Amino acid sequence: MDSKIILVTGATNGLGREEAKALLAQGHTVILHGRNREKTLTVQKELVAETGNPNTDVLIADLESLAEVKAMAQEFTAKYDRLDVLVNNAGNQYGTRWAGTAEGHEKTMAVNLFAPVLLSLLLIDSLKKSPRARIVTVSSASHAQGGKPFIDDIELKDNYSFRRAYGLSKLYVIWAMRSLRKHLSEQGIETIDVNTTHPGIALTNLGGSEKRPWYMTVIYTVGRPLAPLLMRTAAQGAAPTIYAATSPEVEGLSDRYYGPKGLEQVSERHYTPANEAAVWNYCMKVVDPYLR
Repeated sequence: MDSKIILVTGATNGLGREEAKALLAQGHTVILHGRNREKTLTVQKELVAETGNPNTDVLIADLESLAEVKAMAQEFTAKYDRLDVLVNNAGNQYGTRWAGTAEGHEKTMAVNLFAPVLLSLLLIDSLKKSPRARIVTVSSASHAQGGKPFIDDIELKDNYSFRRAYGLSKLYVIWAMRSLRKHLSEQGIETIDVNTTHPGIALTNLGGSEKRPWYMTVIYTVGRPLAPLLMRTAAQGAAPTIYAATSPEVEGLSDRYYGPKGLEQVSERHYTPANEAAVWNYCMKVVDPYLR
């Protein structure tokens, strides 16, 4: 694969850092997105030292804010004439009670669903300028564990739980990326491949916040010393996304879901075309003000 311009969200730790490191090691230009400028610049210096590749840049945005997502996309397009690969890696888990962003959206859905949909749409013109571009979005095996979707309550204002919010956000983003591919095809855009991935059970900091349910804290605290024996490393967890982002075998393919076993199957238990359309239409309603 020729040298590409690749944007990785959530690149300062965990899976995102490992993805960025591997992509730099392959010789690509990698733009590192982070929420904190000082931390992101520190990681940038570390990755340059670790890989010997100085072709990096940073973009700063809090993905809880769709306004900041838009500003980040505008900054990217002002700096670069094209984008070859967008890796929507960033994701988060939140607490036991419904919490909203400053813009009024449930935080899990804002970061795990609305932000990647909006960023992908805002960067379509940049991706179109690549001979063959890719959008790779990190989901989770937890997409099968959120239970029955509440299509009339996407942001779970009346039906929130920690597990439901995370699981459904990761299911919805798979559906949304399928809809995005259809949206591109309807516009005659066939040079952007759209796929999703999952890392398996990987050792990251995702479960380590005191805001998460008590049982998650217990599992995280007690289990972490044993985690290297029971879980995949962050580098191993990043491998499916790196594959989807760079492998020649993936070129021209869309609607694939890659995991530690290679090409895997999405849980379709709750899938219907109507449900997918409802999620996409809701996302479009949410992001529309930022597309204008």
